[in-house]
Amino acid sequence: MFLEVFIITVVLLVIAVVFLGISMIVKKNGKFPNTSVGHNPNMRKLGITCAKCEEERKCQLAKIKANKTTDKS
Repeated sequence: MFLEVFIITVVLLVIAVVFLGISMIVKKNGKFPNTSVGHNPNMRKLGITCAKCEEERKCQLAKIKANKTTDKS
């Protein structure tokens, strides 16, 4: 029973990957859509940013604040 379900699942996954590959080849400039939050203009308009970019920005701000406090002393 398990083996039959496993084989069916693998076959369906292979078919899905093949169709994705075919659609990329057939389409003009076929490529995967950009799903990154940081590069999506609609998300930027709403003020939603990438979590990784947000953390990097916080780290940079913390470093700037640390440098300012050390410069004053």
